[in-house]
Amino acid sequence: MSRRRTIGFDRRIELDWLDATASHLAAGATLAELRSQMWAYLDGKVSGDKFNSDRGKTMTVLIHIWGKVPPPAQALQARALPAFSQAKNEERLAVHWAMMMATYPVFSDVAAAAGRLLALQSNFSLAQLTKRMVALWSERPVLVKSTQRIIRSMVQWGALEDTETKGVYRALKTRRVLPVETSLLLCQAALLDGERPSFPCAQLLEHPAFFPFALSLSVDDFRKSSHFNVHREGHDTDVIELAQ
Repeated sequence: MSRRRTIGFDRRIELDWLDATASHLAAGATLAELRSQMWAYLDGKVSGDKFNSDRGKTMTVLIHIWGKVPPPAQALQARALPAFSQAKNEERLAVHWAMMMATYPVFSDVAAAAGRLLALQSNFSLAQLTKRMVALWSERPVLVKSTQRIIRSMVQWGALEDTETKGVYRALKTRRVLPVETSLLLCQAALLDGERPSFPCAQLLEHPAFFPFALSLSVDDFRKSSHFNVHREGHDTDVIELAQ
């Protein structure tokens, strides 16, 4: 199945909502309990009282990110939950970011497209980003909505800033420096995303989807982790892939 078949992430998601979802799971909530807790939590924050309402659809996105994750992302989820519980405030977003990359290809592609644009210029417009997403996913009305809502979510999280021009965004002046274990979670997520099964180490550390973060990793950190394999290509290129 193509990773770009289903969009799914078409809601604006606030950081507190992600925190609440992960916190309930980390405290031992079952999937049924998580659904009940998040339905109650979103009451008054998102409108609707039926499953197909805005509240129901928002809850579905949150549950897919942290609760009912695709099978390939379950190993990451098992590492990410304790990492979230121990993370400092400035690190929590990176843990959520890893889970979103591993569970929603559309999020991974929006983040990577934004990162590539910011590597070329100081800001980007929603129109520029949407054009790149349409080239990847084909033109669908829900894709335009999804792209816009993911970007607005990133602004709410403090990963992007609005500019003086409506619909134009810039990165923050400084990137969040991450410790080794959180950095490894992001790298695991990038490989789980399925776009590429392996990366040269230097390319993985500068993955465009990681644009809000500065990863603190060396190739030795990958070698020490049981979650990655490292092999040499050519004379001096270390390639990283997930351990089987």
